[in-house]
Amino acid sequence: MDRWAKCIIFALTMMFSNTAALAAIDYILEQKFHAELAKAEQGNAKAQYAIGEMYEKGRGVEKDPRQAFSWYSKATQQGNIKAEYKLGMAYLNGTGIRKNYRKAHNWLNKSSNQGYARAQYFLGTLYENGQGTAQDLDKALEWYKQALRGDYDVAATGMQRVNQRKQEKLRQLRRNALATAKELKGKNLTPKPAAPATLAPPPATVTPRPAAPTTTIPLTTKQRIQAGGWKRHDKAVEYLPSANTLCEDLDSRIECESKTLRRSIGIADIDFQTKATLSRFKEDGSFTVSYQNNVLKVTITDEEFAGPGAKLPVREGWQETEHELSCIFENDTHLSCTKNKLHSIELHR
Repeated sequence: MDRWAKCIIFALTMMFSNTAALAAIDYILEQKFHAELAKAEQGNAKAQYAIGEMYEKGRGVEKDPRQAFSWYSKATQQGNIKAEYKLGMAYLNGTGIRKNYRKAHNWLNKSSNQGYARAQYFLGTLYENGQGTAQDLDKALEWYKQALRGDYDVAATGMQRVNQRKQEKLRQLRRNALATAKELKGKNLTPKPAAPATLAPPPATVTPRPAAPTTTIPLTTKQRIQAGGWKRHDKAVEYLPSANTLCEDLDSRIECESKTLRRSIGIADIDFQTKATLSRFKEDGSFTVSYQNNVLKVTITDEEFAGPGAKLPVREGWQETEHELSCIFENDTHLSCTKNKLHSIELHR
């Protein structure tokens, strides 16, 4: 919907009752539908995609998944990557067409290879679950990474799922190997050691004097954290010592402040800073983190939500939610954390 139409809708909403305003909105959407339909019928790919979306969502016309599929199909004939994604999702979910994972894979693959992040994410799910193609967790992880680079943040959860599945597969392989070794040992199938060869007595040697032992002082938990470089999904985090933060050692705690960062949530870009406090350092490698975000600017990127009077998805200023992490070192390069007592996350450097 263009800005002019949104201004009219806003004005009508202020002037009339809710019922009248809704009727006016329906009228404007219908006019928009007919205007786009005229262009779509003349072969305009962008308009064909728009008509498909209107049929899909029931805007200006009755919702009709089959008509949506038909118009998206026409747009793909001119290489519209969003329409390719829509066809992939239609085949994936069985919307307007019979469900077909192989065709879903084909269309999502086309859109993904042209850089559309949403398609890359759902192509990753097909490889993760072995739908329409052989299961391949490495390919799934690669497509999730591509989607995340395209600012489709949901892909981070996909990466976490795949990493957990890969770790579980590795653990299962180890369990199987141990079970096989025990079984062979129980059947006395372990090879017998060869008889020692007869050798001439070794010449007399002088036993060297042992070197003086060196003392290695292990790093404390706080020192291990301060080594820095902490990342999640190969992106520097904003709440630990990393490329994105400036941190200060205050004896019993470490305080970090991030540089100005940007995150996309689909309909908007959010510029923010994070302040974090690290404390409760224990000898077993555990510690806690508490942090809050300060939203500096919200930029609406989806035209549908950018009209006059539109409500921002996130308010500017310090957010009320204070996030908490309970972390412990797995080794010097990996941390296992629980966020807000609900979500498990893995950090590395």
